[in-house]
Order: sequence, then C-alpha cells, then structure tokens
Amino acid sequence: MKTQSLLQFDDSPASVVEYNDIPAKLATFKSGLAALVHRWFRLTPSYGPDLVQTMLEKLEHRAGERVLDPFSGASTTSIECQLLGIKCYGFEINPFLHWIGKTSMNWGPDCGILSAALSEINRNFKEMSKASSVDDLAKFGHEIPPIHNPHRWWRNDVIIDLLHLRSIIDQVCGDDDGARNFFRLALAGVLVPDLTNVTLGKLQLHFIDRSAHEIDVISTFVRHTSKMIEDLQAVQENSGDIRSEIFHVDSTDIESIASSIEPISCVITSPPYPNRYSYVWNTRPHLYFFDFIKLAKEASALDLKTIGGTWGTATSILQKGIVAPINDAVDRVVSPVVHEIRQKDNLMANYVLKYFNLLAKQILELERLPQENMRCAYVVGNSRTKEIYIETDVLLGRIFEELNIGYETRLIDRIRRRNSGKDLHESIVYAWKK
Repeated sequence: MKTQSLLQFDDSPASVVEYNDIPAKLATFKSGLAALVHRWFRLTPSYGPDLVQTMLEKLEHRAGERVLDPFSGASTTSIECQLLGIKCYGFEINPFLHWIGKTSMNWGPDCGILSAALSEINRNFKEMSKASSVDDLAKFGHEIPPIHNPHRWWRNDVIIDLLHLRSIIDQVCGDDDGARNFFRLALAGVLVPDLTNVTLGKLQLHFIDRSAHEIDVISTFVRHTSKMIEDLQAVQENSGDIRSEIFHVDSTDIESIASSIEPISCVITSPPYPNRYSYVWNTRPHLYFFDFIKLAKEASALDLKTIGGTWGTATSILQKGIVAPINDAVDRVVSPVVHEIRQKDNLMANYVLKYFNLLAKQILELERLPQENMRCAYVVGNSRTKEIYIETDVLLGRIFEELNIGYETRLIDRIRRRNSGKDLHESIVYAWKK
C-alpha cells in the first residue's frame, strides 16, 4: 500500500514510500541466530540473512553480478552471499568487526584437526594451573585488558578464566593461524553477553550485576565451538569456490583499495542510524580483550571517523561551532530539518548534519569503483531528535537523486516499526542508476 510521505520528492507527483511489514524474526539479527555461520557471532543492531535474500530479489540480482556492503558490520551480507555462491566485497572500519568477517568466511580449516584441538583445549584448561587471583595474573604472563574500569566489565574469576583460555588457545594452535583465529572467533562469539557483565539492549550494551550468576567459561566456549565446527563441516560439503572479501577501510575514503575491486552491480548495506549509536561502544570489550586497541584515545578516534559515532571525542567536537553541509545536495535536502533541531540543540543538529554529510560522501565514493548496472539497497532507520522527526529514508532517497550522479530512488520500503516509537520505521531505500 502506498502512502503520502511527509517530505515529497521535488520531481515526483506521488511518494515512493510503501509499507510492507516484515516480521522482526526475519528482518533483524534474530534470523541469523540459527543460521549456518551467521550464528558464530551476534551483532544485535544488524539485519538478518533473510533480508539479504529479500534485497537481492528486489534488486533483480543476476548470476555473476558482484555485491558490495560498504558498512559490513558482522558481515551478514558477505556471509550470505558466500553461502549463495555470490561474490561480495565488504568494507569495515572497525578492526575487530573486520577480523570477525574475515575469519567467519575462512572455510578452509580442517574440521578433524579443529575437533582434536578443541578436546585438547578443554583438557588443558581443566588440568593446567592458572592464577588464583587477579593479583597473580602477571606470574602467568597475563594482563587485564586495559579497558577503563575492567572490573565493571568482568568478574575477577571470569577474567582469570578468560585469559587462561585465550592463552591455551594460542598454545594449542601454535603456528596454525587459521585454527587460532577460528577458536578466538568462538570465544568472541560468547564473550558478550554470556561471559561479560552486560546485557544486550535494543541497541546498546548495558551493565548488569552478575555477581550471583553461574558463569562457566569453558563449558560455554566448548558448546559454541562445537556448533561452529558442525557448521564449518556443512558449508565445506555444500559450498562452491566463490569467496567474499572484507577490506579494513573507511567506506568514505576507499582510494587505497578501489583498484582491488572488480565491477560491482548491487550494493546491500545498512549504515548506522542517526540516533547517536556507537559500534565502537558495542564492540568495546572485544576490541580491548583481543588486543585490537590499547588506549582509550584509539577508541575515541575510531568513533570520530564512523558514520553515527558520538562516543568520547566525537561528542566533544560536535558540541563546538556549526557543521556545514558537505555539498549543495545535502544543503537542499537536510538543512531544513537540521535548522529546526538547531533551535533546540546545537550538538544534535551538528550530529545529524555530520551523519548525512558522511552518507553523501560514501555514496559519492562509490563512483571510484568499476560498476555495471548499479542498484543499491540501504537499510536505514527513521528517528526523532529533540522531538523533530527525521525521515532518514526519504532524506537519503532524495540525496541519491540530488547528487546528480545518475541515481533514481524507485522505492522506500518501510519494513517494520522500530521499538523506540510508533511513528518510527526501519526502511530499505532502493536506488538505481538510470
């Protein structure tokens, strides 16, 4: 059913917004919780593999066409494409999530060797001596992750077991990087929320008191790893030779890797939503525990670069001055709503304008890549900031057209209501090169 949008396209007699509800269990991460490979690592604010297939169909993907996901996240698009025998490229700025994607799509390790190694890891964990207290960790060559207030993130007994397990994984795997990464990925898959003092809210991590909870590190790890080995055996028996590739790169600055990409035809992706969300925060315990970052300023610098990032330094910078539109297209499309927000809060006005500036920059950056019959599907969420309604889907659809690089927004498919408000929707913006 078509409906009138609050913001009309300048050159369209009617809205391209449609309402086609998709159950949350199909549209969100929930559909991946029981799916091969997808269930290895859970990133709550992400769409599910079923939605990837929906977008491939809507974009009329044809055999041999390559796909790109410039906001790879947990690599849902790339994993699903690899399962379907479709070549996919992913861009990811977060080093931990880049590693997650790269490791999840390495289906080469020998399952028999992994099973034997898992038994040895389990046996060594139970037999080898370990630190009796956090004060004793240094004697075993361990250091508590340098995250701020680590004892808020992990109980003392749990962090001892986690560091003990991580060390045993490295010892058992030796020079076998494929096996080591596989087992470390298994540990990452249960680190949050199973073994950390947090719960997964609708979007972000929230601290909880787990002092009275039973937390069994090795049993949790072995159960999850066993499922991963089963999955790996299944995909090795049924998958083809096509492999996706993940690049550790900022999707708004891809000059360094553009020459490595073969012509793409479809973009399937989901940038962060304009609701002050931070992927850095949601992966913060992983970033520190697995040694991707050592200093708080590294996390702040990463969040400053990301679309939607507002943690730490990013917020401090956005509180000052006035962010200007990156080009005339953003000015025409976004400035009116930003002006309304600025009357109430300069920080959030700057945040929203930065968000759309970077989205526009990312779309323009795609022009560096070789293309064939380009079609795009962007999953976005509408939001409300300082009581001002931000129709992210309509604004993005207009930006695609106003950039004057050949796109036509053919459909804005509002697929489900967001939990945070009855007027807020998650949508898929479909834009095609004319």
